[in-house]
Amino acid sequence: MKAAILHVSTVHAPFDNRIFGMEAKSLAASGFDVSLATTVEREEVREGVRVLPLGAIGNLSRRSERIGRNRRAFALMRRPYDIVHIHDPELLLSAAIAQRIFGRTIVYDVHEFYDEKFGGGDVTADWIPRPLLATVRKAYACMEAWVLPRAGGVVVVSEAMVARYRRYLPDERIAVVQNYPNLTEDDVTQALRASAPLSVPYIVHTGGASKNRSFDVMVEAAELLRKRGVAAPVVNLGPIQLEGYSESEQRALRSRASAAGIMMLGSVPHAEVLRWIAHARVGYLPIADNENNRRGQPRKLFEYLLFGLPVVAADVGKIGSAVREPGAGITVPPRDAAAHAAAITELLDDSRRHAACAENARRIAHGLSFRSQLPRLVGLYERILRTAQRPAVAAAV
Repeated sequence: MKAAILHVSTVHAPFDNRIFGMEAKSLAASGFDVSLATTVEREEVREGVRVLPLGAIGNLSRRSERIGRNRRAFALMRRPYDIVHIHDPELLLSAAIAQRIFGRTIVYDVHEFYDEKFGGGDVTADWIPRPLLATVRKAYACMEAWVLPRAGGVVVVSEAMVARYRRYLPDERIAVVQNYPNLTEDDVTQALRASAPLSVPYIVHTGGASKNRSFDVMVEAAELLRKRGVAAPVVNLGPIQLEGYSESEQRALRSRASAAGIMMLGSVPHAEVLRWIAHARVGYLPIADNENNRRGQPRKLFEYLLFGLPVVAADVGKIGSAVREPGAGITVPPRDAAAHAAAITELLDDSRRHAACAENARRIAHGLSFRSQLPRLVGLYERILRTAQRPAVAAAV
């Protein structure tokens, strides 16, 4: 009988690339009975995964929406799934209750360095009022200490996270599952064969617009490109989340971005993202220099490399080394917009440098597939299921 797995997220986009695109659908293809409780309004089955509605994300500032989704998520956690795999820090409390009262086996997927994000010297959780940061960080540490020693396991995105979670669980209950793209050769081929979205060269950025993604630096770099006479536009894909800037800064940045020719396309389907990457001339990765970013490596970087796309990236921690060491692009100081514009111009104009970076990107790309990570997640599940007293498989929802 198939093991029944419930993945849960109340704050991520419903078909988030890590949660759905990498983990849930791959686990379903590997023989697990996978359900995903997420931010949709209606139940459906997609690529072998039963998608369960928690309510769509509207205005995140409306507390009632979030409380409602969390309540519905908890109701699903009470059902007798073999493993309940949560993806949000705010689900730790619900998971703790489901674990202790209903005997659920919890797996916590740690997408980011949350301890640093909530309270390090360079905080990236802009939505939390600064006077509350110390309290939030302390509460988060307490929740981890309460839930994790009794959890089935922890999934992390970086080897650098393992030491933190060894305080709570042995190594065999910690799986490092990096954010490598879950792309097949057919996915890449289809994107390359699709028509180019623009008839002119362009620079693509797939990280959306936020202070953590250094949107202000991107805007200044785009303005400098215009002054240099560079016609190639910057295409910005992803959510627009400018809350880290003041209201006056937000208005000014939006106006300047429009004047500098930045194409703000917002969130688009992943297949469309791949089409934009496949036909771009340069992949752009500006990012803030903070502890969370120094220790992480975003999936968008690996997607650029898989398509042999030369990269201009902020020289921040592992991101900088992943571009610089294989010679897959040019690294630049995080806040130096002039250096960003100069590096982009070089890759646009210097065909030899562009070709060399593209070849180096393709050379290392074969090791950057989620296929190399899936056995780690499956292995963790198998170890949990061997030692746990499994409840009955979840009834059809």
